[in-house]
Amino acid sequence: MTRSLTISGVALEVDERGQGRPLLFLHPGEGLQPNRRWLDLLAQYHRVIAPHHPGFAGSMLPDWMGTVEDLAYMYLDLAAQLNLQDAVLAGNCFGGWVAAEMAVRNTNRFAGLLLAAPLGIKVGGVLDRDITDMHAIPRAEFMRLAWANPASGEIDTTRLPDTELAGIARGREALVVFGWKPYMHNPRLKRWLHRIDIPTHLIWGEQDGIVSLAYGEAWKAEIPASTMETIPNAGHFPHWEQPEGFAARVGAFTARL
Repeated sequence: MTRSLTISGVALEVDERGQGRPLLFLHPGEGLQPNRRWLDLLAQYHRVIAPHHPGFAGSMLPDWMGTVEDLAYMYLDLAAQLNLQDAVLAGNCFGGWVAAEMAVRNTNRFAGLLLAAPLGIKVGGVLDRDITDMHAIPRAEFMRLAWANPASGEIDTTRLPDTELAGIARGREALVVFGWKPYMHNPRLKRWLHRIDIPTHLIWGEQDGIVSLAYGEAWKAEIPASTMETIPNAGHFPHWEQPEGFAARVGAFTARL
């Protein structure tokens, strides 16, 4: 089911399906994508709530909104409006960054945090690039780095309706608005990760060329009592590339909560 909700004055398009423990999933900078098998698998055991970020798909991007902190507060308001209780907060890539920003602020409505290859923190020195500049490389190079099997991530855009193509273009523009400078991270976020007070699990694709496993270990070191596991034959988007393996790991994590 796709519906429109107004949160903090922002009209959001939200995909929702399944029953069970609520799972709020925040998507990566590539959007939710047309093939959502991963969502159907998660919905077998969870009530999955997957909003399209402002500026993506049919969600509006008001002119007053422009930071990841704005998104964090808005999604905390979404959780309150939906009266989520003991929910799982999850996010991949850019969505993982937003989820972490939420968790350092308020975890009252969440029982656990699941981060799949999140962006958002600075690990190395000033001249070290922790996160591949996804906007400065050709699309073919991005696919090679982001996917274990780039062919499995290709989308034939000639078959997409104009409305969906427009949504993809708007989403790429919105990602730049939220994450351009400094590039895809908050210099202060790492200092506040110790405030995350709910069980946290990190998932990483073993062939991720956008953010390395060492980057994931840095996240794990900063979040108290967090755990981490990898998924073979997966890159930066494990929920797309290995949906069964991803859903199984999410299910195992939520079963422990």
